Amino acid sequence: MLQSVLFIALANVIIFLWFGSHMPALAKEGNLPMPKLHFLSATINKTFTLRESVELAIANYPNIKNAISRIQAARANITLAKTAYLPNFDLAIQEARNTQNVIAGIVLPQSQNLDAIPIQSGKVTSSSSMSSIFSSNYAANFNWLLYDFGKRGANVEYARAAHKLAQNNLKLTELDVAYVCADSYLNAIATQQTIISTQAAYDRMKAAAIAVKSQVDAGLRPGVDAARADFDVSDTKIGLIKAERAYELAKVDLAERMGIAGSQIEVVPDALIKKPTRRYTIPVKMDFSTHPLALVNQSATITRAARVHVIDRTWYPHLWFNSAFWGRGSGAQHQSPPVAAGAIPQVANWMAGLQVSFPIMEIFSIKAERRAAYASEMAEKANFDLAIQILEKKDAQARILLNEARKIADETPQLVEAARENEVKVLERYKAGLTNMVSVAEAERILAKAEVEDALAQVEVWRSILAVGYVQGNLKPFLSLVEAAEGVASK
Repeated sequence: MLQSVLFIALANVIIFLWFGSHMPALAKEGNLPMPKLHFLSATINKTFTLRESVELAIANYPNIKNAISRIQAARANITLAKTAYLPNFDLAIQEARNTQNVIAGIVLPQSQNLDAIPIQSGKVTSSSSMSSIFSSNYAANFNWLLYDFGKRGANVEYARAAHKLAQNNLKLTELDVAYVCADSYLNAIATQQTIISTQAAYDRMKAAAIAVKSQVDAGLRPGVDAARADFDVSDTKIGLIKAERAYELAKVDLAERMGIAGSQIEVVPDALIKKPTRRYTIPVKMDFSTHPLALVNQSATITRAARVHVIDRTWYPHLWFNSAFWGRGSGAQHQSPPVAAGAIPQVANWMAGLQVSFPIMEIFSIKAERRAAYASEMAEKANFDLAIQILEKKDAQARILLNEARKIADETPQLVEAARENEVKVLERYKAGLTNMVSVAEAERILAKAEVEDALAQVEVWRSILAVGYVQGNLKPFLSLVEAAEGVASK
């Protein structure tokens, strides 16, 4: 008996070593570098440059943390899929007290995994007694799926495809977060410049109102001019309050985009209200199939195709190696002499063999599942085509917006100069009594509008360059341009 036990144990070890050398390494993916999660305090009071804002958003925004966690989960799923190559080795120890009433007959399969009637063995008895004895069962079971026609390998590839999808989704998320943060930063600067221009208009309106009232008090102007001047001052002040409100809301939005919602932050506008320090050339049209958005849809298609391959590998026979060693004990006197009244097994057996299993009737459900999986694959291919269409459209829009923004930025200085000249002449005409206060107010309003247009024109150029970078799938050129501008502005 001891020789038999040693034989089956040796056979298990040999098969394990031989087949294990052909298994994929379980820890292979574990050697790849993992992105690190960053956590910051809930509130921050600080002034940020655009580049600092983007870097903080990428390090701290919850969407990116979510994407990183999904990569970690996908990597764990690869290891989980590889564990299917490992054998099963189970140990069982049973100690029981039971009666010995055995009767000939049959027990039907018990439904819903409810084993209400335990399996009983022994000599058939002619009477029923409630007296009991000890019984014991000790077992070791070693089973190994030797060959499955590639289903386990297909599952591993499916897990790897899902991991690649998670990685590409992280790249797209980083691009989206960086773009939205930079755009929010530029929006904050635009609203800040509106405050500056509106404040200048408000100061001019107050100065004009003082001059008008002095002339009214001297009897040189009718009292209606003073009332109109007060109206224009109040109207401009309301515009200033609205501009300040827009700026505060823009900063709140920016803080949320940076992942530090609720923080009191400020922006640095100097570099981004001027032309770029070097001429920005629109990149040549790229192959949008390498854009993170396209890569995500491409990976999703590959993942669906891998799922179809898994299903294709399902309806095949499975070759198993089965082995077991077990011992049983009983306190019944008609058995071999019991050990410890049956609490310890007194007889032992072993088994080793090969088994082929084939789920023949599952062909119908497998075919239906494959049709559904294939339809999902086709849907992902359509999503990829749609992503390319969207990127083509956004590329055309970004190029048009940049060209037109540059033209507007080149024209706004002349607009401001003309508005200032108009203001000076209207004021002179007013002092000479050749026009009324309505014309003065209109001249101030035109100058304020021109100053706002000029302040926003360069910000729009930067925003258009940002849009081009997003469509190209790479914001590094834009951030390098910003960094150069911020370096010049800081000197």
